[in-house]
Amino acid sequence: ESGQLHYYSLGTSETAVGANMHLSEAVLWTKWSYCGTLVAFTDSVLLELNQEHFVTVLSKHQIAYMRSAQHAKMFLYNLNRLDTMSDLLPRFDQDLQHCSFDDKSHFAFLSHFKEEAGSEATLIAETLTYIIRENPSHPRCDLPVPVFIDSETLFDLNEIKAAVRKSDNLILLLTPRVLTRPWCLVEIAVAISSGITIVPVEVQRPGTVFKYPEESFYSDLLEGKVLNNQAMAILSKESISLTEVEFSLRQVFRLIASPYSPHKSGNIRHAEVEDILLRCSRGC
Repeated sequence: ESGQLHYYSLGTSETAVGANMHLSEAVLWTKWSYCGTLVAFTDSVLLELNQEHFVTVLSKHQIAYMRSAQHAKMFLYNLNRLDTMSDLLPRFDQDLQHCSFDDKSHFAFLSHFKEEAGSEATLIAETLTYIIRENPSHPRCDLPVPVFIDSETLFDLNEIKAAVRKSDNLILLLTPRVLTRPWCLVEIAVAISSGITIVPVEVQRPGTVFKYPEESFYSDLLEGKVLNNQAMAILSKESISLTEVEFSLRQVFRLIASPYSPHKSGNIRHAEVEDILLRCSRGC
């Protein structure tokens, strides 16, 4: 808090220690042996944090506990990648300092037409989940289900809408008939109205072409020429008008779609999923 302090560590030069710097933070998160010596050149005031008392207090406050657990994983993830150990470490919390632990249950919701992209949705979900869980610094790595993909046995549209609202992102798989599927349109409308980040992904495989909407599509949509009666009935039941659908789709297609190529090599598919991940909100 005040004073003149210098830290000396084997293999490093002398470092001045000032306000807002942390010494030996690692003892809070792992077993730690001190690596150097702290020398006071003037009367100095330090704030000491007892590890046992710290854990006891944290355990009584759920939000603080969750945030600290996430920080601990990110701290150790970065600590294990340092070439030189020191009690005076760089700050590892930049990714979390603006994040909040809210009621989100999923990092991403995969919206797709199962008949056209069921396999692709499963592959993307598996790869995204693997990447997120392998990176402890990712704010959503601890979610039980980072990527939500609705199953064939899930018939309650209210559950689907709730899952969309509890997701940071909606990843929309673009295939030829996806924009005629009422459930997909409901998911898109809910995401737009809830401020959920939408990432369009064009499924690119031989013989399959997604046609991007032109003005004639929107005109036909508003005139009731795109959706069948069953689809119209579902939208009506959910109090979603064709005007709202049109508005939502226009918002989606202001964005450039990312590609996903299921017929290409595993390395290429993995790289494409990493690109999709970069376009997603991190839940911060």
